[in-house]
Amino acid sequence: MKKKTNVKHQGGRGNGKRPSGVRNGRTSSVRNGASPRHEAYSLPTVRGLLDCKGDRFGFIADALGDVFVSGRNLVGARHGDTVRAVIIGDRAMRDGRRREGRIIEIVERNPLNIVATVTFRDNVFYALPDDRHYGECIEITSLGGAREFDKVLIKLVCGINEGGDRAEVSAVLGRFDEIGMDVKSVIASHNLRTEFPNDVLDQADGYGEEIDVKEAHAPYRRDFRDEIIFTIDGSDSKDFDDAVSLVATDNGYRLGVYIADVAQYVTPNSPLDREAYLRGTSVYLADRVIPMLPESLSNGLCSLNEGEDRLVLAALIDLDRSGRRTGYTVCEGIIRSTARLTYTGVQAMLDGDEALRAKYERVVPTLELMKELAQKRIALRAERGAIDFKLTETQITFDAAGHVADIEKKPSLLSMRIIEEFMILANCAVAEKFDAAKIPFVYRAHERPSAEKLQALNDYLEAVGAKARCPLSPTPKQVAALLDGVDDSISAAVSRVTLRSMAKATYEPRNLGHYGLAEEYYCHFTSPIRRYPDLFIHRAIKQYLRGGAAAAKKLRDAAEAAAKQSSKTERVAQDCERKVDDYKKAEYMSHHIGERFKGLISSVTDFGFFVELGNSAEGLVRMASLPPNAAFDAKRMCINCGRRQFRLGDTVEIQVDKASGDRVDFSLVVGA
Repeated sequence: MKKKTNVKHQGGRGNGKRPSGVRNGRTSSVRNGASPRHEAYSLPTVRGLLDCKGDRFGFIADALGDVFVSGRNLVGARHGDTVRAVIIGDRAMRDGRRREGRIIEIVERNPLNIVATVTFRDNVFYALPDDRHYGECIEITSLGGAREFDKVLIKLVCGINEGGDRAEVSAVLGRFDEIGMDVKSVIASHNLRTEFPNDVLDQADGYGEEIDVKEAHAPYRRDFRDEIIFTIDGSDSKDFDDAVSLVATDNGYRLGVYIADVAQYVTPNSPLDREAYLRGTSVYLADRVIPMLPESLSNGLCSLNEGEDRLVLAALIDLDRSGRRTGYTVCEGIIRSTARLTYTGVQAMLDGDEALRAKYERVVPTLELMKELAQKRIALRAERGAIDFKLTETQITFDAAGHVADIEKKPSLLSMRIIEEFMILANCAVAEKFDAAKIPFVYRAHERPSAEKLQALNDYLEAVGAKARCPLSPTPKQVAALLDGVDDSISAAVSRVTLRSMAKATYEPRNLGHYGLAEEYYCHFTSPIRRYPDLFIHRAIKQYLRGGAAAAKKLRDAAEAAAKQSSKTERVAQDCERKVDDYKKAEYMSHHIGERFKGLISSVTDFGFFVELGNSAEGLVRMASLPPNAAFDAKRMCINCGRRQFRLGDTVEIQVDKASGDRVDFSLVVGA
């Protein structure tokens, strides 16, 4: 029997007036007769992103830690909004006291779309948001052609008379159970640009497949085509924007880092440039890549393909026999890659694979020299005190139908470290050179962490039983020593918490140094195909090399905008990548319901503990599934369960009970 379609309250609810406290898209709150303007001046204020738990409460993060906002003090603000709030006092929380605030202004509404699944019950259609920050069930006032079980985009409509939000469907994405709908939903919710406009494609295609002969022979370009230069990338990479060379010199080494000259084609304020600016970065999702530039450039004319002439910007770096940098120069050039190598292939050659060494005999001596230099640079980095958070990435493989076939932790190979060290060398040299030149630039900045966050880190370390403590004004070397001194069983969890205690890396138009790398000068120079800040500084470098500081200084205003936009788009991309990984891990574990695994407790909370398996999947053992006498000990960050205690780093045996969306539920195997 066909269900009756009855959408209640079509067109919205209420009397058409704005909710109390909202004026022209901004919120205000009146207390004891004081105006919001007066209150903002008389009380301390904070500004930041609002992290909401439905309409019940939320937090605003700032440099001094989280500010709690109760439901009645949200005043119409929603998850992801940028808000300003006044501090109205302190509030006792489970983990201590927190500042409490009241929102007085919505500076910017959350730009993300809300993805939900349509459900029907009690003769009413509801939207179940994928992101539970928006609540668990929102009544739909306008279906927009959607049916039950469709995945949709919704926009929220304030409910005036009865409180809470209502939803209107703005787009239908498809059925909730379609293959790939989880990724499609993440893309839609973050409003990622997946199609290139025609004028962008026309500009990219207009350059053809071969570099311009006149440009190749320009007097300002150095010809490196006779040198042994090659790329080293993942086996599934399709674009190659960096290549390397290394030769021994009388005093040590000369390293060449050659980066695709993307700025030669993506000219200022052109369709390509405007689109790349809006995207900010390529987004690397588990089953696809959303590129910053069209394929004809990223996989074609700007890709340093083996045996093909390509335009580059080159950083040539001199090092002494100990691996310390002694000099550097940057120039425009042209190369012809000798070989397209992979990380696994290079590692095999370094480990002695005779067949591969014979096949690539021309480059093997260079690889051995690179191994020698990289090991010296790794030792110098440790001596300098650079922080190694020792976090592993997940590798997800798919079958022909698009289902997750396997998940595993990515291996850490010396071949990867070689390229990492050489790219860091180039980034540091370029940042130092152009900071000295005083031209507009975009730097990669990582500032010193706040004392308040480090105190919270120390509280955590004490609670989990770690003996190490972090000074409240530490050098990078002291943070690195702390991580090195933590027991292996809890090192991954402590690394994650320590990373959250650090300041977030951003792009800035001023050089602020890089705390985590213990470097005074740092930028991103090596990936202009996939990162806009790299593309921007290539443009500034070329202006400087051809026309001096006066020519480059015309980019000053653009540097401010590029830094701000690049930081913003990077955050969106990282959030998408993490969310898709969570969905795919849950999908994989859904095929293992009822199976048992051993894993390490990675986090302990008042609602249960998380267990990480050897394949990197993580699930929650809920407090409700433990015996009735289970109790959370906030001071020691553990769960006491009679004679048994569950602490960070403990090995436990679990059974997979449920895997849905981006969540996995485990239960403890009794007697294990």
